[in-house]
Amino acid sequence: MKKLFSLLTLLTFAMAVAQKKNPFQDFKLLAQETHKTVSVKPGQKIDTAYFRTLFLPDARFTVVGEENGKKSHETMGLDEFIATLSDEYYTKGFREVSKGMICDEFNGIAQVQQAFFAEDSDGMNGWGVGLYHLIYSDGRWWISNMIWTMSPNGKEGIPKKLLENQ
Repeated sequence: MKKLFSLLTLLTFAMAVAQKKNPFQDFKLLAQETHKTVSVKPGQKIDTAYFRTLFLPDARFTVVGEENGKKSHETMGLDEFIATLSDEYYTKGFREVSKGMICDEFNGIAQVQQAFFAEDSDGMNGWGVGLYHLIYSDGRWWISNMIWTMSPNGKEGIPKKLLENQ
């Protein structure tokens, strides 16, 4: 009986390990990995070294917003963006989760359009849409470009087609 229990325990563990997917081999998981990586509990720091591995070294990050009724944007490179993730703001706790996505892939390129929800330690929260461009190179997926914007109308401002694909 003890051998049977040990064998079942080992088999269960092996199946759990086998089912864990590698985000570098699945572009959808890689896009979601960005949310997981920036989500930290109070007192934790974002693992910026790991975050860096998700992206090409020359990846671009663009946030689109509105200021005084006019659309504007800010674009930065990987190093500059990672520096923003090291801000004290994030050590107080931050959560970001995917809420639905639409994906396209062809011959080593992929695009993920994703709805997300974010909340900080002060209880401020919002809904947004992110767009990821990815490439498959050197045996894995890489994020080459990330663009995002927040919804001025919360969840109601998010395209329904994104929320239907959770």
